[in-house]
Amino acid sequence: MLTDEDMENTSGPLPRLKMEGAENADEVIKAIASYKTTHEPAETEKAVRIWYERYDEMLAAAIQENLDLKTLRDENMNNGNELCQESQDYQQCQARRNAEMRGAQHDRAKMAENSNLMVRIQHSFSKVRNGLQQNGLRYDWFKIRTTNNIDQF
Repeated sequence: MLTDEDMENTSGPLPRLKMEGAENADEVIKAIASYKTTHEPAETEKAVRIWYERYDEMLAAAIQENLDLKTLRDENMNNGNELCQESQDYQQCQARRNAEMRGAQHDRAKMAENSNLMVRIQHSFSKVRNGLQQNGLRYDWFKIRTTNNIDQF
């Protein structure tokens, strides 16, 4: 009988990456190697690509969210400082600064969460790509995004 936990642990023929606790890239590599022995090269590549694209999308989203949060936070701080200088209303400025500090604290927490996710995926991608190469599988499309969301290696 298939449980919700079983569904969460796999997606297609390859295991899902664990996002908490010990990483499981070695388990993914073993699954790919096993899959390769009973499937055509094109099928193996398709399975790896589906698995890769799932996590690449997550990585891209986390990177972009961090970039957006930083840009928005910087703009809000600059705008807030300008408004306070223009209005010269001390209480209003203090209330605005307090709100900005709470927002910045929330943003830092979200950015730290995203950073943990990014490191997990980047590290796992690196291990999986090395494992692929050790199994004679080289995919030019298997790139790892950097945190600027522009460069890949």
